[in-house]
Order: sequence, then C-alpha cells, then structure tokens
Amino acid sequence: MRLVLCRHAAAGDSGQAGRLAAALADLSLAAVYTSPLERAAVTAEAVAARHGLAPLVLDDLREIELGDVEGLQFDEYPPELQANLLNAPGTVQFPGGESYEQLRRRVVGALERIAVQHGDETVVAVSHAGAIRAALATWLSVPSNASFRLDQSFASVNVVDVVDGLPLVRLVNGCEPGR
Repeated sequence: MRLVLCRHAAAGDSGQAGRLAAALADLSLAAVYTSPLERAAVTAEAVAARHGLAPLVLDDLREIELGDVEGLQFDEYPPELQANLLNAPGTVQFPGGESYEQLRRRVVGALERIAVQHGDETVVAVSHAGAIRAALATWLSVPSNASFRLDQSFASVNVVDVVDGLPLVRLVNGCEPGR
C-alpha cells in the first residue's frame, strides 16, 4: 500500500492546491482522504477531482486540538505554555485540548486503518503539519520533542509504503523547488 500524505495548501492559495493536484495526476488513486478542516478539504478536492473521486472526510486527520488557546497567537498563550512549547513541545498538554501523544495516537491510528483497508492500492491523505509530523516521527522513531524539526511546507508530499504492515518512509516534505 502506498500512502501519499500531503499537507494542505496555504489558505486561499488555490493555485498551490492545483499544482499539487497536477503533480499527483499520474498516480492511480483508490481514494483521497482529508481532514474536515477547510484548508485541507479544499486541497483534497483539487486532488480528488483530477482522479474523478470525491474526498473522504476522516475526522482523525485533523490538526491538534488547541483547546483554550484555539484562535490565539503564540504570544497570547499563557507564559508557562509558551515556555513548555519552546523547551519540550512533545510533552505539552493544551489546556482543554490535546497532548502531542493524543494527536500521535489519533493520526497514526487513522493512517493504519487506511492502510489495512486499501491493501495494495495507492491513496492520498491531506492533513496538517503537526499531524503529519506526528505520524512521520512515529514511523521514523524520532523523539516527540524532535518531531518539530521535520519540516512540512504547504502542499508538500510525503510518501510512505506500507509493506507487510510496516511503514517505509520514502519521501519527506517533497515540494516545489524554492519552497
């Protein structure tokens, strides 16, 4: 099974979503999955349309739940939360939201279910930087505090082959030159 894990295009940049769709046009896709959040769904729609598919919304592909700080800028977070995010981001529990570990379990679980369902097929899953980093870090055995070093550009492509149930990461953050 080949999983093409893509970060959504930048908000409002339909050209970027279109370029991603064009880059994936030659693949034979069985399905396109997406986070329910609009920026991912718009990107998934562009990819799916090139293949005559409708995106399948999977709630577990959404970004980390920020809880009480949802909608705030980093400098508006409580000082203790800011310090924890800078010093040990993988250990943070967002007040009223998720921890990195909860995000990791949720996203990896969803992607594992997709892999089982699709056998030898190729699928695309459109998600978010934090969610993708969590999955890649798990599969590459990267410590949670270091996972934030796995860059994920807008509309980037990550390729993971699942062979005998084991993920083999083939490409990380593939994107247009210069991004």
